[in-house]
Amino acid sequence: MQEETRDFVLAVIRDVINLPVPEGADADTPLGPEGLELESLAMIELLLQLEGEYDVELPEEDVDPKTVRTLGQLVQVVVDRRTAVAGAGR
Repeated sequence: MQEETRDFVLAVIRDVINLPVPEGADADTPLGPEGLELESLAMIELLLQLEGEYDVELPEEDVDPKTVRTLGQLVQVVVDRRTAVAGAGR
């Protein structure tokens, strides 16, 4: 689930937001400066795409830029949310 989510995030950044994805982007790649270069509007677009793709809600407190700073941290938040939603559906 992590790799699928990571690939989706990078595809949205590249294909929807139209930002270059650095070669070798990994879990430690920053979301902002010196990394994926996501600014606030790009981050909102990414979150909307994630919510639509995975049918999850990503509350602001879960994706606060002060605590979610890297690609890996964002992917983990989404995976955790997807897992929680899947578990609640049982």
